[in-house]
Amino acid sequence: MKKLLAIFTLIIIGYLTYSCGLSEDTVAKVGKKTITLDDYKFVLQRRFPQKPLAKIDSSQRMSILNYMIKKYLQANDAIDLKLDTTRIYQTELAEYTARLIGNKYFERVIVDKMISEDQLRKNFEQQREEVKARHILISYKGARGSKSDRTKEEALKLAQKIAKEAKTGKLSFNYLAEKYSDDPSAKTNKGDLGYFTWGQMVDPFQKVAFALKPGQISEPVETVYGYHIIKVEDHRKNPFFDENNYEQQKMEIKRNLYFAKQDSGRKLWEEHKKELKKKYAATILKENVEKVANIAKEKQNSGYYKPKNYSNKEKNIVLATWSNGKLTLDDLFLLYGGRRFEFIRKRLTDPKKFEKVVDQVLLQKLVEQEARRLGIFDEFEVRTDLKDFQIQKLSALALRKEVKEKVKPTKEEVRKYYEEHQKEFVKPAEIEIWEIYVKDKKKAEKVLALAKRGYNFERLAEKYTEDKYYQKKKGYLGFKSKNRRGAVSKKAFEIGENQVAGPIKYRTGYVVIKTGKMHPETIRSFEEAYNQAKAKLRNKQLKDRREQWEQELKDRYSVKINYKVVENLQ
Repeated sequence: MKKLLAIFTLIIIGYLTYSCGLSEDTVAKVGKKTITLDDYKFVLQRRFPQKPLAKIDSSQRMSILNYMIKKYLQANDAIDLKLDTTRIYQTELAEYTARLIGNKYFERVIVDKMISEDQLRKNFEQQREEVKARHILISYKGARGSKSDRTKEEALKLAQKIAKEAKTGKLSFNYLAEKYSDDPSAKTNKGDLGYFTWGQMVDPFQKVAFALKPGQISEPVETVYGYHIIKVEDHRKNPFFDENNYEQQKMEIKRNLYFAKQDSGRKLWEEHKKELKKKYAATILKENVEKVANIAKEKQNSGYYKPKNYSNKEKNIVLATWSNGKLTLDDLFLLYGGRRFEFIRKRLTDPKKFEKVVDQVLLQKLVEQEARRLGIFDEFEVRTDLKDFQIQKLSALALRKEVKEKVKPTKEEVRKYYEEHQKEFVKPAEIEIWEIYVKDKKKAEKVLALAKRGYNFERLAEKYTEDKYYQKKKGYLGFKSKNRRGAVSKKAFEIGENQVAGPIKYRTGYVVIKTGKMHPETIRSFEEAYNQAKAKLRNKQLKDRREQWEQELKDRYSVKINYKVVENLQ
């Protein structure tokens, strides 16, 4: 309890906070923004996915809350600076929303219809046990991920032959996996899949694997990847199974189950898209698509092709309509702004390709509309995820404007920093090195004897070195610092100038070296050190400016924390 009070005291000193007047579903009020209990739980669960909220200790709770308060303070500043009205913010928010809602909608209307709650619970219960198995995959043309040209019939015959051979025990399963399997990893792991739980393998495979006893080998089992011969080596209790983890593992189980049925899911989705377009009477205005394509061609030929080069009239060209909405060129630019614009730049000039882009965005709009009707935008995960993204994005934009864009060291400042911190720009001592690399130690000793007898080292390098790159350079490495070339440069510094030494163990062979001149440690000139000095100074200025800005935010915006909610979190 003392530790908890100490932490709260630090928060009070840092933010001058108090908690009176806050509701039970409010964790903190930061300026104009509110951190709700749902917002707080969302960030905590993302940070500690395997921990129930009640088991997250007080220091971890406060650490996360401090992090959130800092981001919310910065988001307040962003709003006051009107950064939430900028195109870059609106573009990234629109893109993220489309992706998040699209995934959630697909899960609701396709995945949830394919996989029931009972299936999820049953699958979870089946994870009490683990199986250790090996497999041999025989694929055929058309199977998922297959590079084989064999027909399905040829694959089945080969798989049956291998299964029969494996069951005789004359040849080990490991050997047969290495020899025949089309699983690329089999060359090294000999078909070993390790321990796996129910739901980690495609359904036909796992049904057979879990039914086999240790030592048993299956007949060929067909999956989307081809035919598998399975050998089970062990069954055991899953050491990581916990009855209380169902809600946390539910999504992963759902993904694994869907993965095994994704071909069916794609077919259902194609049918659903048609129904959705029909429901909203969605229509692509092909004449306007072609019109925009012609405008885009003209602009790209002139070199002025970015969204800002389009007039308001051009941006308002309607590309598609539905029962209660329309899609304009500007809506497209909003989704494909900034770095994403390159994706559609070339497609804009090709009516067929451009029409596909319009169709994709039209579908996104219909999905978002249906998602609102179904209440998906109001779901905990979606609502809190979108808010968290907004806070993070606003925080990043404010940081860039108030810190990064304001820190621009001048040449005079860089010079001053360089003069005051010259020890940071030391150029280490270097020694000139030639080397002859060979893999055989006796050969290296022979080369060393010749070099010591006065034979020309460069000619010896041309004749004996097995490093082709340095053979062209007659063994010349140039000037190296003490740690630049491992044992070679260390030995060079040990023997000093104009000496010969070896054999030195290096990589998978041996090296004979000759040293030349040594350059002593020096201070780099301002010109040599300029970029390094500028980077160091900028980092220091960034740190100073950020600390100053964060203090300004604490002074400008009030922070209230509901200690009771944080302490009693369940």
